[in-house]
Amino acid sequence: RFEYRWWGNDLFWYSFDGVVLPLDGPASPLAFAPLDGGPPLTVDQLVVKHKRKELLSTPLLRSLVGRKWRDFGAGVFWRRTAQYLFLVGAAFANSLDLRAGGADPAVVASSPVFVVSTLALLGSWPFFFSVESAGVRRNGLAAHFGSAWNVLDAGHLLAILALPPLHFLPQQPADAGALEASAYAVAQSLPGLLQLSFAVRGLEYASLFRSLGPLLVTVRGMLVDITRFGGLYAFVLIGFANAFFVLFALSGESLDYGGYPRILQEQLLWLLSSVDRSLLDGLTGQLHATGDVLFWGYIVLSYFVLLNLLIAVFNSTFEKVQRQAFNEWLFLRMATMLDFEARVAQPPRGGQQNEPARWLDAYYGELEDTSNSRSVELASAARPRPALAAGRYSVHSRTHTVYITSP
Repeated sequence: RFEYRWWGNDLFWYSFDGVVLPLDGPASPLAFAPLDGGPPLTVDQLVVKHKRKELLSTPLLRSLVGRKWRDFGAGVFWRRTAQYLFLVGAAFANSLDLRAGGADPAVVASSPVFVVSTLALLGSWPFFFSVESAGVRRNGLAAHFGSAWNVLDAGHLLAILALPPLHFLPQQPADAGALEASAYAVAQSLPGLLQLSFAVRGLEYASLFRSLGPLLVTVRGMLVDITRFGGLYAFVLIGFANAFFVLFALSGESLDYGGYPRILQEQLLWLLSSVDRSLLDGLTGQLHATGDVLFWGYIVLSYFVLLNLLIAVFNSTFEKVQRQAFNEWLFLRMATMLDFEARVAQPPRGGQQNEPARWLDAYYGELEDTSNSRSVELASAARPRPALAAGRYSVHSRTHTVYITSP
């Protein structure tokens, strides 16, 4: 709860008892049993499951997220980022020496770039496979692959295994059939598409930065808006396309003008301000006048009405996200750290622990030290941290000291 302002800072009384603490003993942290069954959920799990981002404005949850990131999440995040960049770099190096087919296998196998990058890919692949398989075991197949990121990760694992063999792809036969030619085209395009997919996957890592997270949420919201807009625009597009097609049929025009696909293509170009009315040249007399009416009706409805409606929806999405930018960023961090925490098998305190488990143990240790004491809110969105100067005051944290400028 808020206590008072002290030397330009907001002081809060923190009590994590019953919410996160104690970790052992007869009492237990607050947990919620879902109505649809399943294991109990903690407070942060409940916020993520129901996307209650507005609750992240409360000092308690902001403190939980900030302390977990500082003592646990940041270390795991930077380690995962380094591992991911290593994988991307190895895949990029492996693709540099890739031939379009017909390369001498002996030359390829003796290339230092190929050998080193292949060993790096095969060495890092088991780690990422273990992460995916652990997620499937923990959440179930359907729930795990209900996330687009996990589907993308599974695709990366399959594509990485296919990269080294592509170096030995034989030259495409001159008499190759359509199916075989398509297979060659897909195989030769795989390395470039994989790099693009890696970049998209990297957005999740970038979203944990405060300056980028809200912007990426905005982009995702705009993509959803485009999908909704596409459903509305499809009715207009197909309706006018059918009208134009009937006009050409009534005029006796042959399919030399391109038929239905040409009509759809021209309509999409009209929407993008690339207006070419040569499509209507085949219409004569009254049918040409009707075609002009349909043309201008389509332009007014799609370009001036629907397209401006899409821009207005974009503006609404941007303003909505910006109003909750800090909560959006904290929500992304909370969801990611819950995923990190679920993957750490933490043995009892005092036992042999891996590094992430020790980080997590330090986080809970700081909560125990800070509980039932006053503390300066360090994660304030509206006020920067005070400059380092004369006054030095402890804030009941075993790992942090707040420096406050004296007046």
